[in-house]
Amino acid sequence: MLNKRYMLISIIILSLVLSACGGLGAPKIVKVAISLPLGLDIGKSMLNAAQLALKNAGGKAGNITVELISYDISDPNGSPMSADFEEKNANAAVQDTTIVGYIGPVVSSGSKSIPILNQASIAQITPSATWPGLTKPGYGPGEPGIYYPTGKQTLFRTVPSDEQQAAAAARWCIQLGFKNAFIVIGDDAYGNGLAGIFDITAGDEGLNILGKKTYKTDTKLTTDDLQALATRVLASQADVIYVAGSNGSNGVEVVQALRQMNPTVVIMGPDGLAQDDLIKALGTEMASNIYGTTVALPVDKLGTPGADKFLKDFQAAYGKAPSAYEAATYESMNVMLDAIGKAKEPTREGVLQAMQNLGDYSGIFGTWHFDPQGDISVTGISGLQVQNGTWVFAKALK
Repeated sequence: MLNKRYMLISIIILSLVLSACGGLGAPKIVKVAISLPLGLDIGKSMLNAAQLALKNAGGKAGNITVELISYDISDPNGSPMSADFEEKNANAAVQDTTIVGYIGPVVSSGSKSIPILNQASIAQITPSATWPGLTKPGYGPGEPGIYYPTGKQTLFRTVPSDEQQAAAAARWCIQLGFKNAFIVIGDDAYGNGLAGIFDITAGDEGLNILGKKTYKTDTKLTTDDLQALATRVLASQADVIYVAGSNGSNGVEVVQALRQMNPTVVIMGPDGLAQDDLIKALGTEMASNIYGTTVALPVDKLGTPGADKFLKDFQAAYGKAPSAYEAATYESMNVMLDAIGKAKEPTREGVLQAMQNLGDYSGIFGTWHFDPQGDISVTGISGLQVQNGTWVFAKALK
């Protein structure tokens, strides 16, 4: 009787423990971090896209409950896309052991986050950092190995990289009838990379480069700096000015200076500039007929069931059509959820292994896969033009 009594007591205690823990089959809880420039409209919209993906998944990956944690890279006293804040966010994510995935960096200058997360075996997806050297050799000294101290591939991209975008931009300039171009270069990895590829392609394709001028991206430019730069650039009388820069890193201010000095000068910029924030800063009239490129097609041009649903859901939730980067963020979050759900265990190592073995994935970009370097297999470059205060899709570029 005594043994039976002890057994009964043990069963009751075990039952109470399991009840308190939710039972053996209860869903576990993990977190995904996302690091964005929340001081900019594009950052807020990208967060909306990630939240929508989690909402549509019911807040879960398989039977695992997932929480989205947002980090801000906008420095209230400095750059709205601070590389230092990105590094700080990566370190914070490493310290929170419940974080098993990280979406970011959104800009290539945030590359310091990659080795930090690599050493912690945290799977990282970027929906917008497009510098080729983050994943491919031959672009910068020691790249990409300097980002992966463990030797493991931990960064993945849901957008193509810049060697495709900048080359397509140079070819588009020729298609538009331009003969001579001037390149204005942000002095970070993003600007230098785009400018170099644009320059090489221009030489191969017959677009004459009249000159190049570099500007600083890590400190605020003075009015005198901007006027001097604009004067030098406009003196070339180029048919088109290619500004290899980004919003939040003085790119918008450079475009403003050029347009203030010559309201009709033709300007083309990459995805870092081809955002609503540029139009907001310039105003409808000053932004008219600026050209831009992005490393994805508009959501309504993708023609997949997933894209159609995302477009409908995003418009219903936020009252506007999503941009290419909101789409890439939505895809990134869904891929992260897929990896968490397929992992043998929802640990950092488990999720990373599932990401590395993702295979074919069907999402809003159709069916695609990550190559051995972590780059997405599908490509799509958009040519855009500002018309009546809106970025309008002009054509798909090659």
